[in-house]
Amino acid sequence: LNQIKLITNDRIESEAETALIFSSRLFQEYFGQRLEKEEIFGKFSDHDLEENILITLNNIISKRSKGIPIQYILDEAWFYGYSFHVYKNDIIKTLIPRNETEFIVEKFIEHSNRKSKNISVIDIGTGSCCIPISIILNSSNINSFDAIDPHTFEIAKKNISSYKLEGRINLYNIGIEGILSNLNKKYDIITANLPYIPEDKKIKALNFEPFEALYAKDDGLHYIKMLIGILPVIIKNNGIAIIEIDPKHTDYLNNLKNFKVSIFISSPFILCPNPPISEDSPISKLLDVNNLLNPPS
Repeated sequence: LNQIKLITNDRIESEAETALIFSSRLFQEYFGQRLEKEEIFGKFSDHDLEENILITLNNIISKRSKGIPIQYILDEAWFYGYSFHVYKNDIIKTLIPRNETEFIVEKFIEHSNRKSKNISVIDIGTGSCCIPISIILNSSNINSFDAIDPHTFEIAKKNISSYKLEGRINLYNIGIEGILSNLNKKYDIITANLPYIPEDKKIKALNFEPFEALYAKDDGLHYIKMLIGILPVIIKNNGIAIIEIDPKHTDYLNNLKNFKVSIFISSPFILCPNPPISEDSPISKLLDVNNLLNPPS
């Protein structure tokens, strides 16, 4: 704990990372179970570790001291209460799932409960596939769920297999530009957490995460504009798209024609046609785009 505290410079963060390490699947075999935080700092706090475990632990701390995210070192990140693979090597890795993105899952479940059975869904830029998996494990009215990503197919497939969802999620190794030519479908609900940070606004703290999952041209709007451009073709009447966005993109999205747009901060809200726009916050906002009954052709 003290070694990790020296790396993070924060006791709360160091305790959280220590808990992630000892509760990870990497240490599960050694302890015979996934340890809870109370056990790590309780009955196991004075536990003598075997030499091979100490070597592994020192290796983890060494990598962490270089700034590598703990989720990549462990190949494990948590999202909506579920564990996901996120790392194979420095080339094949996904964006680390964030807590605020869980809001997409929550709003999906809330909205889908108003729909009948057999709804069709697509997640665009699925990354680790944490959004589709979390949704399916908490929904009962999904008929088909497609997920696409041109960069992380191998890791997403591994996560789908881990939860034995091969028959329920259709994974495609394509990007937005390949949707119309490869998937001749319309969807009730579309989810997406696309790259939205402007390319010239690189964030040092994200240096280890994949560039293609974070940054986009056109002031961060490149992929969002691509998606909005094909929405009338791939979304059903009365369908919605739930998209995580940068708060700075609010004006652009509010000025869209032929769509009803509602923007919310990442906290509980009531879906309504024209909610007030909240002040920018450091957390992402969500775009809930409701397709009009007569979209442009």
